[in-house]
Order: sequence, then C-alpha cells, then structure tokens
Amino acid sequence: MTYTTEQKERAIEIAEQIKAADTWDMEALKELCELAGMSEEWANTDGDTFESVAYAAADKLGVEIL
Repeated sequence: MTYTTEQKERAIEIAEQIKAADTWDMEALKELCELAGMSEEWANTDGDTFESVAYAAADKLGVEIL
C-alpha cells in the first residue's frame, strides 16, 4: 500500500503521541491502525493482542511506537 505525504506525516504525529504517553494511548493506536488499513484487525483485538496489531500497523506505516 502506498501512503500519501499527508498520511505519512499523520503517522509520524500519531507515533510521537504514542511514544510520549505514559501508558498506551488506545485512541491513538486505533487511529494508527485505521491509517494503516487495519481497522478490522484492531476491532478484533483484546488485552492480549492489541500490541501485536499496533506494532504491525506501525511497521506498515514505517514508524516506531516504542
């Protein structure tokens, strides 16, 4: 999947927001997954699986969230 400049910039902003938080920012993670085209995967996560989906979304977008 190819992302626009705006999408890439937004992915960077979201990643920075996630990294700056003391705990996981679930709304930001959800937005990151939506941006990566992984809304369905995010919707099917739970307390044990959300991290792997969030990391996969970050990887697709080329950003780091940790």
